[in-house]
Amino acid sequence: MSRIQSIVTALVVATISFVAAAQMPNDAVLAPYGGYEGLGKITHDFVERLQKNPRISAFFKDADVERLEAMLTDQFCDVLGGGCKYSGKSMKEVHAGKRIATADFNALAEDLQDALTAANVPTSQQNKLIARLAPMHRDVVEK
Repeated sequence: MSRIQSIVTALVVATISFVAAAQMPNDAVLAPYGGYEGLGKITHDFVERLQKNPRISAFFKDADVERLEAMLTDQFCDVLGGGCKYSGKSMKEVHAGKRIATADFNALAEDLQDALTAANVPTSQQNKLIARLAPMHRDVVEK
């Protein structure tokens, strides 16, 4: 193998390792949420709350719950800097035409906070996640 081939091979391996590491959950960052697995449990509880909430359950009646939970877990992990990459559609795309109001968005945020509280996530860490999700309001709310 020539020197150039060796260098190219080393760069490819380093790049693949970097990309793989960048997409692996960082349980140190996610520790207040119970790691990536705990974040998944919180998301599961959150989605159950959404489906039972009479104010907003209609938005979730036809949802693919398994996919929704997976996408939300990765999105939460991503916004927390936990090493995950959210691969779903943009919030604007997902919520277009659903006529979501501020009251609906707030009901969802309350359900998230209740799920975080039930999981004994410290208030400061609850606020961290909610603060990072709050800017999505402008892409979700239409009326």
